[in-house]
Amino acid sequence: MEQVKQANTASIKKNYIYSALAKIFALLIPILITPYLARVLEPDGNGVISFVASIVSYFVIASNIGIETYGQKIISKNRDNKAYLKQFLIEITVLRAILTGICLVIYYVTFVLVLKANTMLYAIYGLTLMAVAIDFTWFFQGVEDFKKIAFANILSKVLYVVLVFVLVKEKKDLNLSAFILVVTNALPYFFLIPFIFKYTRRIKLENRINPFCHFKECMVYFVPTIAIQIYTILDKTMIGLITNSDFENGYYEKAEQLAKLPITIITMMNIIMRSRISYYYANQEFEKIKHLTKKSASFSLLLAIPIMFGLIVTAKRFVPIYLGEGYEECIPLVYIFSPLILIIGVSNLLGTHYYTPFDKQRISNRFLIIGAIINVLLNAILIYYFKARGAAISSIVAELVITLLYLWFAKDFFTFKDFIKVGYKYLISGSIMFVTLLVLNYYLPMGIWFLILEIGIGMGEYFILLFILRDKFVLETIRLFWNKFKKLHRRS
Repeated sequence: MEQVKQANTASIKKNYIYSALAKIFALLIPILITPYLARVLEPDGNGVISFVASIVSYFVIASNIGIETYGQKIISKNRDNKAYLKQFLIEITVLRAILTGICLVIYYVTFVLVLKANTMLYAIYGLTLMAVAIDFTWFFQGVEDFKKIAFANILSKVLYVVLVFVLVKEKKDLNLSAFILVVTNALPYFFLIPFIFKYTRRIKLENRINPFCHFKECMVYFVPTIAIQIYTILDKTMIGLITNSDFENGYYEKAEQLAKLPITIITMMNIIMRSRISYYYANQEFEKIKHLTKKSASFSLLLAIPIMFGLIVTAKRFVPIYLGEGYEECIPLVYIFSPLILIIGVSNLLGTHYYTPFDKQRISNRFLIIGAIINVLLNAILIYYFKARGAAISSIVAELVITLLYLWFAKDFFTFKDFIKVGYKYLISGSIMFVTLLVLNYYLPMGIWFLILEIGIGMGEYFILLFILRDKFVLETIRLFWNKFKKLHRRS
């Protein structure tokens, strides 16, 4: 039993490392590319891309109909049944191909043949739809094979950076920039296709193929996907339609990107844990689920709280240095967006650790629909008066309502008090760090070196305070790395 536990722990650690590498690259690439493209394409150029990307996203959602979340969950629960894996994989692939074909026809007829504005850009982004049909990432997540996903994503991101810096030189290269992004995003899907046969070869099917038997269940996961997109992507569509300004969309896009970049790192543990928790739930191992949830909560709050405070304090100094001239309007937007780091960190944890693996998706759907309705109604009012700032406020309110509903209805699993117990030391340390950085902001002049100094002091103070407060998660992490270091030292 102990060996199995150690094997499971080792597996989670390996998956975390692979996923972390991929997520770090996913985080680093925008960090490297954003300042460059912000200056080359300017706010209005970035705004055009943001608007078109929001349009194609609706068709991507329609062709997915919740397949990714549903597929990962089913695969993780049945990964020991090879015959069923093959059956399920073929059925989902056929279903997705049919839906993608229908969406492709509607998209190209509507936005390429009928509407004539930005025809080339719409045509390029339509390739994103084609790639959906060959996306098997959900399958590899379900069988907890994160190594291949990480490797494929890292290669594609590196290629993206190289091509952008070499080929995109001025504003007229906007379409080329979009093409490079779309193609490199699709490359990991092609890379993973050959490995699918490892799980399906030499296995005979026991039943007749029926792709539409999964349609109804997929729709359960389709509803939250629609709701989530309404208060993430519809914002950009509504900004474009109501303000008729590419600049406002450009400001919104970059400010949101700055706030949401850290969320990819904060939530990566949750994505890894989702498959493992679904497996534990299928085997009724609830104590293990509770233990993993506490670990994930510690990790999420450890990062979310200081990053949220740090972004608020440094935005005035950071935005002009990072994005360049012409993006001053992004500063107040970053102030508004910053709490999303903590809010989404909590809701994402509850969604991946409780609502999805515990078959509570229908309840989750109701909350997401409520949030989506609130977001749309507030957008219609606030964007008209406050433009991009109004959309940012709407997003915050919608996400906060969803998180509060998640917390209330998950109180039998993981309560608000549980989050306080796990995170109060992070809140204390983060608040002290926040005050210190406010004082530094008052006395330090503008400049990149003073920004680096400010970030360094903030990080150092935060972790020193956690060490003084004897935070269990931090101490365990330090002990783990120290033991690894001693082992390496002995070997050398």
